[in-house]
Amino acid sequence: MSMAMNYLDSDVLALARSDRARYLTALSAPVAVRPALLVLLAFDAEISKIPKVVSEPMLGRIRLQWWLDALPAIAAGRPPGHPVAQALAHLGKDMRLDIEALKGLVEARNFELDGDFTAGPEALTYARASGGAVQALVLAQLGVHDANAMSAARDIGAALTLAHLGLDAQAQDVLNAARAIPLEPGVKKAALPALLLARLVDRRLRLGPRAGDGAGAVMSVWWGKLTGHY
Repeated sequence: MSMAMNYLDSDVLALARSDRARYLTALSAPVAVRPALLVLLAFDAEISKIPKVVSEPMLGRIRLQWWLDALPAIAAGRPPGHPVAQALAHLGKDMRLDIEALKGLVEARNFELDGDFTAGPEALTYARASGGAVQALVLAQLGVHDANAMSAARDIGAALTLAHLGLDAQAQDVLNAARAIPLEPGVKKAALPALLLARLVDRRLRLGPRAGDGAGAVMSVWWGKLTGHY
């Protein structure tokens, strides 16, 4: 990929930085891949805020549908004026845009509009469809398509979502399962920027919501990259 990170619109970068844990791990990726990862994070941040800011579910569904309708045009290089849509289309020249996966990510946000799912299998289903799907997209941009690595990345992403929901015990179980999945050394090295999120999920479960802030989180990602431990 040839895209320089300084191309990205300031609004896009602000959205990407709003997911502190994933932003830090994206910075551990090879320089050429980082713009694509940051745009994916900005896209997820943009759609994830929709259920939180609308006054009623129907308004949320309308805004989510706007993105579903926009994605084919984005893939064809004819994006609407939204800065995230523009960035996705621009980076689509250099990265593979999995439109169906992006649609799934949008559709998953309907879970939040449909009522309370903060316990049991519904929460895990939502976590895998949202946070898990984001990590799968990150892994794909890293060029890793190994089935075990994909399972581990999905579980790590789901664990972060469960932690955000306050389901710490369930998050810990899913995180443990992800770390137990065996990976070949070469696959593990290539997938590491997606897998390092596990370290920050672990910090959150031990230290609380503020665990992603400050130098401790940065050092955790740096140490994980240096040692290969996630």
